[in-house]
Amino acid sequence: MGRRGMVVSANPLASHAGLQMLAAGGNAVDAAIAAAVAITVVEPYHSSIGGVGIAVITLPGGETRTLNFLGCSPLAARPEGFTEKTRDVGVLAPMVPGNVAGWARIHDEYGSLPLAKVLEPAIELAERGSPVTIFDYVQSTKSIDRITPFPESVRTYLKNGRPYKPGESFSQPQLAASLRMLAADGWMSFYEGRIGRAMSKFLADRGGIITADDLRNYPGTLKWQTPVSAHYRGHEFRTPPPPSSAVQILQTLRILESFDLKAMDPLGPDYIGLVAEAIRLARMDAATHIADPLFVDVPLDWMLSDGRIAELRGVVSRRVKAALGKAGRGKAARSSASGRGRRGGAAAGRIRRAGTAPEQSTTHLGAADGSGLAVNITQTIGGGYGSGVVVGDTGIVLNNGHFWCTRITGNHKVIASNERRASPSSPLHTFPADGPPVRPTHSFGIDCLGPAHATRRGRLAFIIGTPGSYGIPQTTAQMILGLVEFGRTIQDAIAAPRFRWKDDVGDPLPPAVILLEGRYPNAVRKALASRGYRLEILEDWSMVVGGGQGVLFREDGWMQGGGDPRRNSYALGW
Repeated sequence: MGRRGMVVSANPLASHAGLQMLAAGGNAVDAAIAAAVAITVVEPYHSSIGGVGIAVITLPGGETRTLNFLGCSPLAARPEGFTEKTRDVGVLAPMVPGNVAGWARIHDEYGSLPLAKVLEPAIELAERGSPVTIFDYVQSTKSIDRITPFPESVRTYLKNGRPYKPGESFSQPQLAASLRMLAADGWMSFYEGRIGRAMSKFLADRGGIITADDLRNYPGTLKWQTPVSAHYRGHEFRTPPPPSSAVQILQTLRILESFDLKAMDPLGPDYIGLVAEAIRLARMDAATHIADPLFVDVPLDWMLSDGRIAELRGVVSRRVKAALGKAGRGKAARSSASGRGRRGGAAAGRIRRAGTAPEQSTTHLGAADGSGLAVNITQTIGGGYGSGVVVGDTGIVLNNGHFWCTRITGNHKVIASNERRASPSSPLHTFPADGPPVRPTHSFGIDCLGPAHATRRGRLAFIIGTPGSYGIPQTTAQMILGLVEFGRTIQDAIAAPRFRWKDDVGDPLPPAVILLEGRYPNAVRKALASRGYRLEILEDWSMVVGGGQGVLFREDGWMQGGGDPRRNSYALGW
């Protein structure tokens, strides 16, 4: 809880970095950027200054803007130049890194503290080291094969050829030196200065295709955009436009609005079946239509139109009814077989233990202050340790953004020069929809962190987001339903059991298997299987269904932060 500010991230050290900015007189943007850089130091398997991201920011007056810095393919990128392996690991896999350009735009326009101050916590963590947790050790171990082919990466992330163990201190002096260059030379030194020159030379010497021109030209391509929005149960939800597939969240909510979810048990089979069917249809619309709108016409208006939503609701209703009918027929068949003294009836669904899922490495964080300023960022390097490639002696690991593209000519997600990757990253801001945004009526204190008091009408209700690859829109929708339908606290909405369709890169579409956390009761699993659903049971707390962070803005002026127990997440209030 906090009144002056709140920072939420996937690691307590990153959250503390943000809190330090608030304590130093900074605002929510200073806090978010400090946390965003710090998280790349303490969780390099999930995030990097060589990664990409997307942000949503709401200003004190109520205006919301989005910024897409998901990188782009270099000018020389052609689908025939990649193999399945090289688009995932190695020097061809990275897209032009976007994180630094995105952070720079947000901080330059809306931050209040000097860049050197904002980078201080990350520099200290890299230089003096951070303690390794069990979570860190597990994640590093899962991704070790991605970095072992590259000597620079082995030197950076391994100790005597093995991952750092829990309790050991992990320092990155070369990354600290690169961050000091940014602090001294400015953000753009990453693209035009010493770091940019080192990056382009390193890649050119090893057959990479990101050039000095690609790096130099990228920051100028970033543009603030108006969010895509939709209403649900008296709330307005604002999300990034394509190539983010955040519209999938809005479709899911609009489909569900005609159903009485509050009358259902949120852990029961009726609720799970209904929500899963809505998610499935929205997922397929996103898979079919979402791509970079600079290259493809994305029919957003149609996807959110009353006609399309009504059509999808009809399909959901029919599929739910058919599933219930299947369960009834299966029960009757079993009853009849029992009367003949033997078991019978056709097997409807199935329940299996889920296998090991590939590590898709993304993180989410957010910050808010008492002025009404709030920002949340979803940033990623793609797979565990991204491309696996650390650039020379910079300590910077690069993303593997091309893994989320295709080599199939004619496909709207094909690798193409200067094209941005379609992404499920979906940071989201939510407002009560009962009036226009209003400024705080007054503010106490001598700086922008004074607790602001305002009418509830038109003010932020909550900000939320999660990692999780193509599960991001699915997880985000479930957290929202917990808040809006069932009145959960932000922490309970994040921690509640979750599910998702098995629909990641390489999985067949339409998805046919539901991944269910192990905390759902056996009776629920059996009921879903009887309705024809194929289930795979995850661990009780599984990162496969994300790692959400959020801030809820209460009517009494307090902010309530929540972090996901599935990770090292932590919320800190000021």
